[in-house]
Amino acid sequence: MFIGLIIAVIGGLVGLIGAFAVPWVDPDVVHFQDPALFRGQVWWPGAAALAAIAVATVAAATGFFVVFRKKVALAGLIATVAALVFLVLTPFVIRTTVHKMVDDGTLIETTRLAMFYGYHLAFLGVAVLVVGFVWTLGAQPILGPEDRLLRMALLWRGTLVKETTFTEKRDITVGDAVRSDFVLPKGFGVGHFFPIVKVDRKGNYALALKRDMAGRVCLGGTVSPVEDYVRKHTSDQSGVNYVPIEKGDWAILEFGDVELFLQFVRPSVIIGRRPAMALDGNIVAAIVGSLFVVAAFFVTAQFIWNPAGRVEKRQAEKRFLKVEMNITQEKDEQLLEIGEEDDTVGKKAEGEEGKFGDPDKDPTLESKVPKRDGELVARIDPKKIGLADVLSNQLSRSSAISSILSDNVDAFDNRMAVAMAGTGAELVVGYGAGGMGFKGTGPGGGGTGGYGRIHGLGRVDTGGGMGVRAGLGTKKAKKVGNVSLGGMSGTGFCKKSHIQSVVMRRAGAIRACYEAQLQIHEALAGKVTARWTINLQGMVEGASIVDSTLGNSSVEQCILQTIRRMRFEEPEGGVCVVQWPFVFNPG
Repeated sequence: MFIGLIIAVIGGLVGLIGAFAVPWVDPDVVHFQDPALFRGQVWWPGAAALAAIAVATVAAATGFFVVFRKKVALAGLIATVAALVFLVLTPFVIRTTVHKMVDDGTLIETTRLAMFYGYHLAFLGVAVLVVGFVWTLGAQPILGPEDRLLRMALLWRGTLVKETTFTEKRDITVGDAVRSDFVLPKGFGVGHFFPIVKVDRKGNYALALKRDMAGRVCLGGTVSPVEDYVRKHTSDQSGVNYVPIEKGDWAILEFGDVELFLQFVRPSVIIGRRPAMALDGNIVAAIVGSLFVVAAFFVTAQFIWNPAGRVEKRQAEKRFLKVEMNITQEKDEQLLEIGEEDDTVGKKAEGEEGKFGDPDKDPTLESKVPKRDGELVARIDPKKIGLADVLSNQLSRSSAISSILSDNVDAFDNRMAVAMAGTGAELVVGYGAGGMGFKGTGPGGGGTGGYGRIHGLGRVDTGGGMGVRAGLGTKKAKKVGNVSLGGMSGTGFCKKSHIQSVVMRRAGAIRACYEAQLQIHEALAGKVTARWTINLQGMVEGASIVDSTLGNSSVEQCILQTIRRMRFEEPEGGVCVVQWPFVFNPG
């Protein structure tokens, strides 16, 4: 036990002297204007840790002068654990203060906390204290052949209930409380917690006796009842009388049906007295190896590393921050109004049906196909395809059809012949100026109709019988929808005017997505808000529907596919996030 107490005292002194003599915060890293802030006792957890270390050191020193050393060691261990907790909290409290000083401008922004050797010595002292107190608590007393231990037993009607041999000299209690060493029935005047045996500072035992206590004692070689011994060998007080007992003495105290027996016995195991350093070789090797590893780690971690050393410089990497946010602004909605209208001959189709080539190009440009110099003209003879092939064979050359195909206007006064033959230098699809058109000016064809009936879509009827003034039925009007393109909102490094122009060019495709489902659901209407990101290459990624009251997944997925095919200018400096609402309603 003394070895453990010596170790604890050394640890406490190392922690206290080192903590007070050496700063806790490294002055080369943290430049406090107040020199007192480098000391550990200035910070409240540091002061609490030093106070706990002092209490543990005093407890270890007290163990040299008292008999109940294990109780003292237990109290010192509790104080040491408290010191360890406060030491762990100290760097966090100091770091919080450093951050506040950085915010206030008292310290530079690059200041980082670094603890110094005073803090490390306090930690080392706490570790040594723990080792010393644990050693003391786990140590067994050194017993020789002449030593005697106090043995006590509790019997109920002659049956052994409890027996204990006390290897450590301490007070022994009886009473009706559970925390007593020996529990007795109530009503015998001992109370809840009564010390039946006491130990003084020198380790001598004393037995408590009363005049009204039944039983026998053998003290000094004389056996007598308890009442007689109290009257002859004590002051004969009415209360408790403590009489000294030594090895060879015994006593039997009666409490009704319960008897308490005590005597001194030889120890069952004799632990010879050996020098303190006479340890086993394996234990010595393990201790030395452990100390070497700990010392090497401590030196490597604390002395080699320099927190104020050279800072490694690296080339800064170019990174872009992607920020997604909504910007509320006034929106000027542009409506694409397309209501009900009758089809006319030669009318150019609307939307995607009326476009050739890339849909992103200007829809106002006319599509022109070269008549002589184009690649298809060089490879394909248009007279050998379809109706032209039928009408250009030998049979048609001698018939009246040849007159229709002729470019001689005088031979057959029909403007259709001029349109079908073509006289210009290029073919203009959809207008007929130069041929292959169904829209133009000039006299119309004449003649009489023959027998027959033409069936097809749209209730086309030429009538039956002689086809004089035969008429075509009126085709039912196609119902289309209105699309409102709300003003965009978004953020990033793109030009809003460019984004608006690209979306407007794709408005026809978005309208087609809606009209395809409008033919199935006549009352289909609502608002769809789409969001997408324009990456550094000008391509769309992350397109999604953020809000929709339309309730039609087919239209929503079609809109997303159209948006993903859009191409924008490459942003300068980062990505762009765009959010655009589309409002649909029947025409």
